[in-house]
Amino acid sequence: MATPKRILIAGGGIAGPSCALLLSRAGHQVTIVERAPQLRATGQQIDVAGNGVPIVKKMGIWEALKERTVGDEGIKFVTENDQSWADFPASKESSANSFVKEIEILRGDMVDVIYQRTKDNTEYIFGDQISALTDHGSHVTASFEHHPDRDFDIVIAADGLYSHTRSLVFGKDSAHIRSLNQCVALMSIPWQKSDTTWSRWCNAPGGRCACTRPRAKQGLTGAYLALMTEESGKIGRLPAEEQKQEFARRFADMGWETPRILEQMMKADDFYVTPVAQAKPESWVKGRVALLGDSGYAPSPVSGQGTTLALVGAYILAGCINTYDDVQEALKQYQQQV
Repeated sequence: MATPKRILIAGGGIAGPSCALLLSRAGHQVTIVERAPQLRATGQQIDVAGNGVPIVKKMGIWEALKERTVGDEGIKFVTENDQSWADFPASKESSANSFVKEIEILRGDMVDVIYQRTKDNTEYIFGDQISALTDHGSHVTASFEHHPDRDFDIVIAADGLYSHTRSLVFGKDSAHIRSLNQCVALMSIPWQKSDTTWSRWCNAPGGRCACTRPRAKQGLTGAYLALMTEESGKIGRLPAEEQKQEFARRFADMGWETPRILEQMMKADDFYVTPVAQAKPESWVKGRVALLGDSGYAPSPVSGQGTTLALVGAYILAGCINTYDDVQEALKQYQQQV
């Protein structure tokens, strides 16, 4: 067992706190810095599958996650007349190959479950971010925008696809972010009886699709509009109101539930657009800094593997730090194993 280390994690989503939970159990002193002013318990539906299942069980959060699932019974692929041409029930085996898993949960609920398990043994700093990192070989000095400088033994960048921390250490163009020429608008709309407890997916010409993911227990339905276009990056940078107008224009002639989604989109307070892209850095380690989750290996939302990959990465990284006392050896093993 390695001697306790001072570890700084950038990002308070799922990957960073999952790693913190496993590190703090081994006696490490963990600090998480999150640029949002409070816990970002928002976002749409995610799942846990494949290798992620035994990891959340080892973390001790499996039952807590099951209690907060959305109750999704499966997914139907439908025509614009709402006629189903393929039904896929939820998998009770949580196979990575199934469309709907046993653990289908809102991102915010999963974030909160992990936060409740870490808040007493992990220091959280909200409303701040790292402004500079100086690697002295024996330790790293972290400078913050609003807090005094502090020294750490290891720094973990878990602050997403467009990681600010990664840019500080590896360079702005280090991630080799690959756009898949697709963007998705996500929002919550009022649930209605026709939404049932099954997700529905409808494709339309022009590289478009619409999807509803019911959360009947909350009286809400997650609604997604996906668009294949080389302008996805441009749309992703527009102000929210302009994004709404752009999606309204491009989906105006699509049938099925789309008119209802577009109407509710205009007043949705949780609307956001995410570009579909992958991150492929040449390395996940530099000195005493390691990349974790989407900052190091974002598979893109359409893969359905982002959460599971983040959990696997967190488990491997924590395991290496807990096993190897030498920091360089621990991070070398992480680079090789992940």
